Amino acid sequence: MPSRKPAQLHFNDMNNPPKTVIVTGASQGIGAGIVRAFLARGYNVVGTARNATKSRELSTSDHLALIDGDIGQFETAQKVAELALKKFGSIDAVVANAGIFLVKPFTEYTAEDFRALVSTNLAGFIYNRTTRGQANAGAKKRWKHC
Repeated sequence: MPSRKPAQLHFNDMNNPPKTVIVTGASQGIGAGIVRAFLARGYNVVGTARNATKSRELSTSDHLALIDGDIGQFETAQKVAELALKKFGSIDAVVANAGIFLVKPFTEYTAEDFRALVSTNLAGFIYNRTTRGQANAGAKKRWKHC
């Protein structure tokens, strides 16, 4: 099967400004790969993770802002949205990539294990949706879902 090259989007004029995407869980692995893919297509990206600014796979640039924080905390989601709007002027999509998985039977989860799972995997997603809506109202932008 022949390989297909991804479509290259180029945003280099005033009539077609770069779009901005937020990527959670961006510091390594799949998240860092998602960030690189958006950058390669001409997007502005705000990457967040607990240690995003210490990532060995990414470094800030004119089109990439990194911010540390636990996306399971509402304040982190707010700071990420504020940074995107301040640095790039819009938020066009959010990729909710952050997540944790515990390698043990569910019946062995502690209350803290369950709190951590719900905080990152569920609350982080909800907080992103909430701050997206607030930023949308404030910036009067249309949201696209990723």
